[in-house]
Amino acid sequence: MNSVVVPWKRGSHIWRKMLECRDLIEHQIFWQTKKGSSLFWFENWIGLGALYFLVPQDFGIDETVQNVHEVTLDGGWDVDRLFERLPEDLAVHILEKIKPPSPQQILDVPFWMLETRGYFSVKSAWDYTRRREEPLKAYRMIWVKGLPFKIAFFMWKVWKTKLPLDDFLKKVGYCMPSKCWCCVHPAEESFQHLFFRSETAKTTWKYFLSRAGIAVEGLTLHQAITKCWTANVCLRLKPVMQALPSCIVWELWKRGNSMKYGDVVTTSRVIYQVSSNLQALVKVRKPGIDMVPHKWEDLIAMMENFTPKLKVTKVMWEPPIKSVGSEIEETTNTVAEAMKPPWIISEQVEEIMQLMIGGNYTVTHIHREGNKLADHLANYALDHGEIECQQFWHLDAQGRRLINEDKMKCPSLRVKVDRR
Repeated sequence: MNSVVVPWKRGSHIWRKMLECRDLIEHQIFWQTKKGSSLFWFENWIGLGALYFLVPQDFGIDETVQNVHEVTLDGGWDVDRLFERLPEDLAVHILEKIKPPSPQQILDVPFWMLETRGYFSVKSAWDYTRRREEPLKAYRMIWVKGLPFKIAFFMWKVWKTKLPLDDFLKKVGYCMPSKCWCCVHPAEESFQHLFFRSETAKTTWKYFLSRAGIAVEGLTLHQAITKCWTANVCLRLKPVMQALPSCIVWELWKRGNSMKYGDVVTTSRVIYQVSSNLQALVKVRKPGIDMVPHKWEDLIAMMENFTPKLKVTKVMWEPPIKSVGSEIEETTNTVAEAMKPPWIISEQVEEIMQLMIGGNYTVTHIHREGNKLADHLANYALDHGEIECQQFWHLDAQGRRLINEDKMKCPSLRVKVDRR
């Protein structure tokens, strides 16, 4: 049997799970036809999945047809042969949507449909095969760009665990025989004590939260963390406040480890280390800031009053001779997402490149701010239906105004934050 469809009959549990994964992800590999080398029945060359799984069981499989190029005739599809071997709807789909193989000696090209660029990645395959649900907002808040992975990962463990302290320590690779590192608190109590209720923890949390306008009294550990994530601060400060709980928990954990082996770590040292982590985070996220304060109050004030440097680009273009706007047919968001990746238009790009051979053409890029007419036509098509303009007066009033602005060389300004 073909390796794509061979079933699990015997073997290990791992082998069975591998075949289950194959059944899911094989359909996510799209084979773009070149010379028609793809397997006609067992590979997804029509974009809907392998024909072997799409054809009804009572229709029958003609296994004499091996490759796609075997159902072509004189550079086009062999219509009669397609309708003989496939249900009508699938045959019509191939005739209307799939470009026939060409005589070029290039093997069919595979694209991984779960990635924008069409390249396979283990992460996307893993996410797809386990059908992961949308992660909780709390888990998304833990991962902050620029924050070291080890800090975020430890915070994730702290957030999701509801174990007693000794069980939690064993889970992360540590054990504690009878008492807490920082006092004689019994180990059976929740890790709330270690990370929130010990004197060092209370002082550290109060130092950072009170200066950000958050009252600590009466809160639990999880509530304090949530307060940081939902604090009403300016947009630039949100990632810093988002990372603050992770940095505090991490430094308290490091202090506990040090005390376990006899080293003394003061509360001031914990606060200093948390401030250092936050300072490093801001330097990574805002490389354009020359001097990032170390002190927490100064860092907050600097972020609140920071004015980023702006990069302004003048955008202009020559008006087109012909303008067309078409409405996209009503469809699902899954289809819309599938139409976005660049690999889906590779055939059109290749056709354009062929048309450019032998002529003197220049292809340039235009920013969206300078392409207002295209935006207007797209919106018009969505609101009122298709529009095709061969002459200036075929446009509506707003379209004519945009054309006139281009004729008058009125520049549009593209304003972005300078990341340098």
